[in-house]
Amino acid sequence: MDKYGDVSVEISSSEHVATVEIHRPPNNYFDDALIRDLADAFETLDKDPACRALLLAAEGKSFCAGANFQSRPETNPLNQSQTASGSNPLYLEAVRLFRATKPVVAAIQGAAIGGGLGLALVADFRVAAPEAVSPVIS
Repeated sequence: MDKYGDVSVEISSSEHVATVEIHRPPNNYFDDALIRDLADAFETLDKDPACRALLLAAEGKSFCAGANFQSRPETNPLNQSQTASGSNPLYLEAVRLFRATKPVVAAIQGAAIGGGLGLALVADFRVAAPEAVSPVIS
């Protein structure tokens, strides 16, 4: 098993599927570091011939209940800081997720709120448990 911060990666040698799991239970709030770790894992798996598909999952009651607004320092990209080019570093890391060339399936349980819903939409396919929820905008 490989680790990328709070993200673990395990490849099933017989099925050629890599399980990419977020470990920030119970709500799996994201920040720029988590998105960077996911992008690093996706890029590494894209280059690995033993991997043919990725399964994105999360430990805990929620798939991803959005951004972590409680423990962010003033320099955190979630505060809308920008690079010299004017781009938000969080968005730059998120774009890397969409560059994955291998199929991604998200296993969604519990809440997928805000950026957590965006994270679920990175996947090519989504499988939702009966308890999966996302807010409805009317």
